[in-house]
This record gives sequence, C-alpha cells and structure tokens, in this order.
Amino acid sequence: MKTISSRQTAVTASILLFANKILVLPSLLYEYARADGFFVMILLLLAEFLLLMIFFKLKHRYSNSSFYEIIKKNMGVFLAKLMFFLILLYLFYKILLVYNVSYMYFRAQVYLDASVYIFVLVFLLVCNSCVMRGLRSLSRCMEFFFNFIIVCFVFCLFLSIANFNKFPIFFDTNILKFMESGFRHIFCFGDILLLFLLMDRIELNKKGEKQITIYVLITTILILILYLMFYSIFNYTSFVHKNAISDIITFSYRFTDLGRLDMVAIITVMFLSLFQISIALYVFCDCFIKLFPPLNKVYGLVNFDLVFLFFIFVTSIDYMRITYFGTLVMPYFALLLQYVLPVICLIFTAGGANEKNKR
Repeated sequence: MKTISSRQTAVTASILLFANKILVLPSLLYEYARADGFFVMILLLLAEFLLLMIFFKLKHRYSNSSFYEIIKKNMGVFLAKLMFFLILLYLFYKILLVYNVSYMYFRAQVYLDASVYIFVLVFLLVCNSCVMRGLRSLSRCMEFFFNFIIVCFVFCLFLSIANFNKFPIFFDTNILKFMESGFRHIFCFGDILLLFLLMDRIELNKKGEKQITIYVLITTILILILYLMFYSIFNYTSFVHKNAISDIITFSYRFTDLGRLDMVAIITVMFLSLFQISIALYVFCDCFIKLFPPLNKVYGLVNFDLVFLFFIFVTSIDYMRITYFGTLVMPYFALLLQYVLPVICLIFTAGGANEKNKR
C-alpha cells in the first residue's frame, strides 16, 4: 500500500487546520461571543491539538491498521459500519460547507456575474482528478505549494498591521454564551479526524510526530493572529465582514498605490479550498469503499458527484442554509465523530501491547 511521509502528513494536517476558519467563522463567532470569539478559537484549537495527540497514540499502538479495523476490532462490525456511514455523511457536509463558503467568496471578490455552472465544473474536474491520481500525488502537490500558501498568508497578516486599530474588548460575554458559541460552531473544527481515516497510509515515527506537532502549532499561531487582527480592526462591525482574510487588508490596498493586493488573499483561499476539498473527497471515497467492499473509488466519485449536483442544483442549498444547518444539527454529529469516537478508541486500546511488539 502506498504511504505518505511524515512531512506530507504535517502539510496535510496544517492545510486541514485552516479549513473553514479564515473566511466566515470569525464573523459567526462574533455574533455569539463578540470579541471573546478569540478565546473560543483558543479552546477549540486546543481540542484539535489533543485530538492530534490521540492520533499519535493510536498510530503508535496500531502501526499498520486502519481506523475502520480498530473500530471493528473493539466495537464490532455493526458499529464500525454505522460509524463510517455517519462519517460519510459528515464528510459530505464538510465538502458542501467549504464549497459554498468558497463560492460565495470568489463570486464576491473575483467575478460577481460568474455562473454557478462554471464554478461547479471547475471544482469537480480538479478535485476528481486529484482523487483519481491517488493520495501520494495529492500529498506531493500540497507539499509543493505549502510554502507558497504560508508565505501568502503571512503577507496578508503583515499588510493588516497598517489597519490595526486597538485591542478588542475581551471578557464581554457571559459564560453560557461563550460555551454556546463553541458548541454551535464546533462543526468548523475536527478536521484532524481525517488523519485518523488515513492512518494506515501514513509513515510515522518520533521525529515525524515532532514535525507534525510543529506544523500544527505554527498554523494555530497564524490563525490566532488572524482572529486578533480581525477583531481589532472591525470591533463592533465584525459580524458584517464574512471574508476575514481579505477584509483585514482592504484598507491597505484601496487607499494606497499598491494595487490589487487582495489577489494574494484570493490565491491563498483558492489553493486552500481546492486542497481541503480534494483530501476530504479522497477520504470520502475511501470510507465508501470500506462500506461497500466490492466497489472502488470510481463508484465513490460517481455517487458523490451525483448527490453533490443534486444538492447544488435541485435543492438550491446555499451558504446561509448550510451554515444554519451546521449550527443547528451538525454540532451533535461533530461532537460524536470528532471527539467522542477517537477517545473511545483510545480507551479501548489502553493497556495492550502495540502491533509491532506483538509480532
């Protein structure tokens, strides 16, 4: 079985960590927790880090087993099938969310009259092609563009310094609103779960764990700086601004002779969105194969494309509906799949010998 290296895994984890956090989430958090949304981010990103530690523990214990095999061994075939069916639905929702947020962003920033058909066609062609090429090719592509993405992201943060207003007013929200904000938007987190679903295809050692941890910590710091700058620049109007990474540099390029520097943010979001959707779609097809063993990833892609097109063109689901559903229903699925399930697997496997020692 083809595997990916520790650095490729670190790059994948970093790109997944950016998912759904640099566009609309800052404004959504502000509606519930005001500027204390910054501390909500710290809390939920800490949960992501703990989830990564659980991944290391499980990977160390079951070096060559898949997440599906671990669940099946400890919980039985029925629960394994049920959990992976829920994960399949969960991944489909995640892809729909990233797609709708990205479509809203690119339509507003690049071409207001762009047809949805063009965007869907490009999205399906690129992401389906990435999945068909395989995980190793996709990982190499992400590894090649990763430094460029980070440089563009840091450049946007650097430009935003000129717009810095004052530190936002913290501790302005009661504890109930604070906790509700974290729970309602938990669906935007937990993307480290995808590493669990790829664990049998990942090469990992102690040096690799350290490398992945460093990448995740750097990404976490960059995201927190973005939120701090966003709330400091817009303060009480933060809930209006739905494109955080572009909005924080708006004044920098509009009132100077620097030109369309917002293109840096647009390129950053473009690469991140395509990579995030591609890796989620690859995992979706892998889960589909485990649920229906006689079939291959071509069947998974065809089924995904058909259902995806149905939701886009028949149900006319948009950004508002997908985020409303996310705050109303998805938090319960997210809590179960992102945190409860990995913790249960860790508890069940505690105390035993790892696979390498057994051999």
